[in-house]
Amino acid sequence: MLAKYISQIVNQEDSYQILSTQNFVDHLTEITRATCTWLFPDGVILKCTEEIETEHYDNDAQCPECWITWEIVESNNKPISPCRKEFFNLCQQSFWLKMQLANNI
Repeated sequence: MLAKYISQIVNQEDSYQILSTQNFVDHLTEITRATCTWLFPDGVILKCTEEIETEHYDNDAQCPECWITWEIVESNNKPISPCRKEFFNLCQQSFWLKMQLANNI
């Protein structure tokens, strides 16, 4: 279950190893992009890419628009579903995680 892996990262649990982190600012399109890849003890590799428009970022917004993509790079033959999930803000991601984890208790 993809939500289990995302939750471990979001909650900063110590059950994974950071493989790579990249940050990129495109001044032409005014987008900041951060990509991070993690390795879990079971051999699963997960990547997250977050993009935010730097010019239109509103600190007062409760849940500012951004683009978050989580994808399984290596499943290590584990049945992980979905293999890719996209969100348009952190509130949507939080709600999805809450619902997914509640359904699998």
